[in-house]
Amino acid sequence: MKTQVILVDWENVQPELLPALDLEGTKLLVFIGPHQTKLPFPLVEAVQKLGERAQYVKVSKQGKDALDMHIAFHVGRLSVQMADVYFHIIAKDTDYDPLITHLKDQKIGAAKWPDLASIPVLKRASAKTLKEQIEATKEWLHERKVNRPKTLKTLTNSLKTSAFAGRLTDEEIGALLEGLKDRQLIVIQGQKIEYPGELNT
Repeated sequence: MKTQVILVDWENVQPELLPALDLEGTKLLVFIGPHQTKLPFPLVEAVQKLGERAQYVKVSKQGKDALDMHIAFHVGRLSVQMADVYFHIIAKDTDYDPLITHLKDQKIGAAKWPDLASIPVLKRASAKTLKEQIEATKEWLHERKVNRPKTLKTLTNSLKTSAFAGRLTDEEIGALLEGLKDRQLIVIQGQKIEYPGELNT
């Protein structure tokens, strides 16, 4: 499973840091501008809960695109240090688009999002109702068109440990599988799983 590295441009956007952020395989860097001297408690609390997997990066001097350059530096550093990683830059402006394009050209996974709730892995983790979990699973399966679980056992284990990071009980996983079957997103043939309909479009 790829390490999800989330880099927040706190000068540009102040997103809600979801409780679901506290997932295995997630690293958080919050970049603070030189004039941002006070941080809200929810941010401090979320960073504290992540322990060594989270850190603040303070930009010491004001300058055009100074914070953007700090983020670009840390993406480059971590892409060398970490073998299997995906970068999520949280910002609303378009300054990062050339960086994202360059990273993808180098076969480095990267994307920009307006908030944390838009990140697929966090969206799955924050899904509470069965309907939300079905939609999150649908997106997860879409991401794996060529590498989907082929047996009921593998799908069950993958949903529990990978897609939802251990946050669903066995009963909830069972209800989710029934929901996927009712929506005709999966067909269970004995111990085999088939993916008909809209998942193949």
